[in-house]
Amino acid sequence: MSNLQIISWYWRQPGGRTDYQHCHVNIWAAMVRRHLTLPHELACVTDTPEGIDPSIRIIPPPPFDDVYLPTWDGLDRGLPKCLRRITMFRPDAARIFGERFVCMDLDCVIGGSLDPLFDVADDFRMYRGTNPARPYNGSMMLLTAGARPQVWTEFTPERAIEAGRRYLGSDQAWISHCLGPGEATWGPEHGVNWWGSRFNGPVDERRIMFFPGDPKPWDQRAMRDSWIAEHYRMEPGRRGLILGPFASVWDDAEAALEAGDFDGVIAFPEPARHWPGPIDAVAISERHARRLAQMLGFSEVAWCGLTAVSVAA
Repeated sequence: MSNLQIISWYWRQPGGRTDYQHCHVNIWAAMVRRHLTLPHELACVTDTPEGIDPSIRIIPPPPFDDVYLPTWDGLDRGLPKCLRRITMFRPDAARIFGERFVCMDLDCVIGGSLDPLFDVADDFRMYRGTNPARPYNGSMMLLTAGARPQVWTEFTPERAIEAGRRYLGSDQAWISHCLGPGEATWGPEHGVNWWGSRFNGPVDERRIMFFPGDPKPWDQRAMRDSWIAEHYRMEPGRRGLILGPFASVWDDAEAALEAGDFDGVIAFPEPARHWPGPIDAVAISERHARRLAQMLGFSEVAWCGLTAVSVAA
């Protein structure tokens, strides 16, 4: 594994958030492939490999006991608990993740070359936080295996809880607590931004945009942005089934399935509750369904329970 490893995490959250799906892993991978020419390999740390592109290396999550952290304001607002990602600082990280790797959040949009971001000599670099309560942001980090070992060796649940009171986040709070200021970072000057800063700076200078909190890039609100709609997508050439809201949906679907298999399914809320197989996305309108079809790379679409229209319409 001498190539740069590009990694994302996707794990089950019983009773927790359900807004991440396997298709988001595949879209993330497609964006990386389009915008990274450095020799690399894609990997996903996951306990849910079903539906993930088989070209993506699957890394079973290393064992780690979840630690409950209060948010900076002392309230439980359902924020993700990502402390398990500090396993990337383990002494044997090279065996698990690779000798040099980049960890990226799934909720991002990549629209420019990643080469200048990753072709650097730093043994550790992280996305810069947006305020004093978040000096570093865990949305993206680059590591040479073995760098900053204190992030792993000094960890205790008690100290992590204290860090969580001082800084915003979980893994990024602990990293901020351990390392303090002064680490190399990416920021807007490198084309690395977040949704809240989308109106700052020229669009053509964006390389990657992260979406901490709401919305996510696959949400209807974000998809109205032309830059996001252009870049947050799989490669075209896939065949999709769309289950619409009208009573004819099941007769239409039966006829469509007789013509061959489909690569993915989009459903309106009511048929989504009854469809026996996996669903890639739920649409709330015809226009939303068309946008989702583009996002999922559906060049050929069978519309069921809905007036047939072109995906490009």
